[in-house]
Amino acid sequence: MLEPIPLSLSFAGLDPSPGSPWSGGVREAISWAQGLGARYVRLDAAAPGVRARELDRSARRDLGGLLRRRELVFTGLDLWIPSAHFERAEHVDRAVDACLGAIRLAGDLARLGDSAWAPVLSVALGESPAEGVVASLERTAMESGVVVADHGMGGHTPSLGLGIDPASVLLGGEDPARLAAGGGVASARLSDADGSGRRPVGADGRLDVSAYGAALSVGGYARDVVIDLRGLVSQDEAARRAMDVWRSSTSLPG
Repeated sequence: MLEPIPLSLSFAGLDPSPGSPWSGGVREAISWAQGLGARYVRLDAAAPGVRARELDRSARRDLGGLLRRRELVFTGLDLWIPSAHFERAEHVDRAVDACLGAIRLAGDLARLGDSAWAPVLSVALGESPAEGVVASLERTAMESGVVVADHGMGGHTPSLGLGIDPASVLLGGEDPARLAAGGGVASARLSDADGSGRRPVGADGRLDVSAYGAALSVGGYARDVVIDLRGLVSQDEAARRAMDVWRSSTSLPG
């Protein structure tokens, strides 16, 4: 019997079109997550109302208080800056500043809530980040009690570890379960892909959800698996399907 691995719901990449359950912003997204029966949430650090530079101490308390009232546990932030921005001189300072602000915000929000894990900032650094990028992120992460999960290049230090996004891994020709079983995973997502792009979990993608969940347990993964809805249509339906598939495939409560 596998150890329970709970699910988080990520707000990154939600279609802001009018009429969607979250179209009004982060407060509506939080209400939507609660209505789905989610317990854990991963916020989008690039979204209005969540950007670190927009939130003073009072606004951070308000956001943390809203999550507590909705009985949702904050597990971290997603910040999907293009990987090339960490490599090119004309972009790197701005990209790093955004990450440092998001790391500090994640630490602040975690202290306002209740979680069994250190909060995570998920990023994709790419293969060759500029000199000093990794050290700067690591230093601020350690100061803030945050783990940075790199979904691009992979683990570096205890505060800058490996992130697994199965859809990206599959599109790159690799096996998510193999990576998961190797241990050292800082953050694992729940996503899927076929040969042409991202697909909803449980549709016609290539992810073996049972094998992936088992591999995470074998690898000693002991935090949340994050539902990733980026690039999908019918995202509300895709979120519900992912929750159902994970629970049925792993025989675990989400």
